[in-house]
This record gives sequence, C-alpha cells and structure tokens, in this order.
Amino acid sequence: MSSPDPLMPQPPRTAQSTGFRRLFVLLAACVLLLVAAVVTRERFTPAPPAPPEDPLAGVDDPITRSLRMAEPDSTAIKQRWVEEIPNLDVSMLDPTQLETFVRYANAEQCTCGCGFTLAACRAYDATCDASGPRVEALRDSVAKGLVKLRKGLRERPAAER
Repeated sequence: MSSPDPLMPQPPRTAQSTGFRRLFVLLAACVLLLVAAVVTRERFTPAPPAPPEDPLAGVDDPITRSLRMAEPDSTAIKQRWVEEIPNLDVSMLDPTQLETFVRYANAEQCTCGCGFTLAACRAYDATCDASGPRVEALRDSVAKGLVKLRKGLRERPAAER
C-alpha cells in the first residue's frame, strides 16, 4: 500500500470520528487536572499546629524545674483521704461512730460537681453549699445509729492507721 499523496484530496472526516477525538482530548485533560490536583494537595498539606508556648521557657530556677516535673494528678488530689473535716463538731460520736463517719465522708462524692469526696470538698472548699449540709446530715445519721459500716466501703489508707 502506498502512502497517501498530500496533493490528493483526503476523504472528509465524519462527525463521529471528530466527536470521539474531542471526547478523548477532554478525557485526557481531566486526567491531567486530577493528577495535578493530587500532587498539589500532597505538597501543600498544612503543617500540624505548633504546641502552645511555655510562659516559663526562659526561667530555669529550681522551683520552676520542680513544678514542671511534678504534673499534679487531679484524681489523686480529689480522692485524698481527709481525717478531720474543718468546722464540723464530731464530739458526740464515739470512736466506732467516728470511724464510720470518716470512712463514709471519704467514700461519698460531693454533689456540687467538683469531683471531690465529701470530706475533701469540705477540707478544700469550706464554702461549698452542697457538701456542708450533706456532711452534717451524715454526722447526725451516724450519731443516731442509722448508718453502719458495710463491707466494700473505702478503707483508711495504711499510712493513716
């Protein structure tokens, strides 16, 4: 077969072959745009936010270093055993009743939302409107013999005995 002569008229293109060609070019352009979008997105992903700046970054005295190393555990503080509740008269309780009262006060949670036990809430916030009446009611109930020790109630820590 011989090559087509450039001087010879070529058969006219059909509308169908022109439509396929346009569709192919459009599809190729879409693929190129999609590849460019993926590459650009990977290249320009934002960096993770920087950690907040430490206000004591330049300070290097022993107290500041100690405070940085001793992160307080709020759960341990809120569950700390409190032996004596401030501003509460427990003189009417005998030793067994006092033990019952102290164990219950260190086991029950305050209802004010602070997360402290009743005893700890009274020790750290003597103005709490929720723990004051509850501690007094607990004391009165123990004094009347309405509250008794039960198994499973929080024990006094070994160091406190």
